Amino acid sequence: MSGPRKHHYVPVFYQKNFANSQGLLWVYDRRLKTSKQLHPRSVCFQKDLYTLKRNNGPWERGLESVCLSYIDGVGSAAIRALQSEKPNQDVVETVAYFIGVQINRLPSAGRAISAMYVRSITEMSRLMAVNVGRMQSSIDRYTRKTGKTIDVSAESMVEAVRGQHFEVVATEVPFLQAIFRQAEFMSKVIMQLDWQILIAPPETGFIVCDNPVVVVPPSGIRAVGFLVPGTVKYFPLSYRHCLRLGGRGDSFGYRKISKETAQVINYNIAANSERFIMGPDKAQLASVVLRSGSTAEDTTPRFTVESFEQNDDGSLQMFTVQPTRYFYAKGPQAP
Repeated sequence: MSGPRKHHYVPVFYQKNFANSQGLLWVYDRRLKTSKQLHPRSVCFQKDLYTLKRNNGPWERGLESVCLSYIDGVGSAAIRALQSEKPNQDVVETVAYFIGVQINRLPSAGRAISAMYVRSITEMSRLMAVNVGRMQSSIDRYTRKTGKTIDVSAESMVEAVRGQHFEVVATEVPFLQAIFRQAEFMSKVIMQLDWQILIAPPETGFIVCDNPVVVVPPSGIRAVGFLVPGTVKYFPLSYRHCLRLGGRGDSFGYRKISKETAQVINYNIAANSERFIMGPDKAQLASVVLRSGSTAEDTTPRFTVESFEQNDDGSLQMFTVQPTRYFYAKGPQAP
């Protein structure tokens, strides 16, 4: 039971990269439509988000206090080194993995994983309950595999499934496993892309939000994905620097950008937020929130899970990431 219960899905060290000289952030809450000045410890957290909640044993918080704490530590050092303009390969690989973890540690990622598991198990139950014979075969297969018997008849199980007399609920385990499994995959994808560190002009800087990995598809394209041709990915590193990931390639460099370009990137960051948008300057934050149309929470679901072509032998399950609002700069300084 030991260990912190306040689990930050956007790490405190990372939020501090966007804090003002007092170490505080101006935070806009899209749900409450309020702005407050807060310490990074006070925002972007959920109690026991990464806790393994055993039914017949102590709850385990080691994933937060050991695993994610270590990842945040090496990630912090790597992000500092990436801004020094002298990063080595280890730094780049560490930042890529940190981004992969950040994508998958969000509460919304947990909800997506749970929804996929619930839909898959529900569909599997439907297929098992097509008839009593198929259900009996499933029971027999389970007994052979585990050595355990099921003291319920195939007939009653079919009735329960068809009558929807049970509810499928996903535990936290698939989410916790997916954080690292998917991070490993995403880090390899990120390493295949062109990298560019964008440097904001002195008169402005980058903001951050509770969903800081921003994917912007080409104008007019509704498909959302890291490898959709023409897609640009942004990950703000600090108030002064933002990582831009392009298409497939191995280029790496630094580029100073205009105030207008920085504004467009900030609009995309704000529009990608789920609830919180943060920055060091109240006036800048208010302007970005208003101009990006992010004053209220989005009502459109971030993802959908649907079944297609259902029959007695199977179905197609489709997981779709829904597009948000996107902003594009014009001219040679386009990000």
